[in-house]
Amino acid sequence: MPIDPVCGMEVSEDTGLKAEYGGKVYYFCSPGCKVEFEANPEKYIGGMGGHSHHGHSHHGHHMGHRRGGCGHMHF
Repeated sequence: MPIDPVCGMEVSEDTGLKAEYGGKVYYFCSPGCKVEFEANPEKYIGGMGGHSHHGHSHHGHHMGHRRGGCGHMHF
């Protein structure tokens, strides 16, 4: 299963929440993660080689994953 590059959550390839960057397709667990990635994709893939550090708050949000989406608080 693909991994959401923003929060590290496993997501289905069937999701409508995806974006292409650098010739690769990235999948997201929530619209907020997709928007955050699109605003600054290099923040999430540049230094990590496309791998996320699940459980580490590398982007300033609390990691409270739930079925159907992540626990990010978007204002």
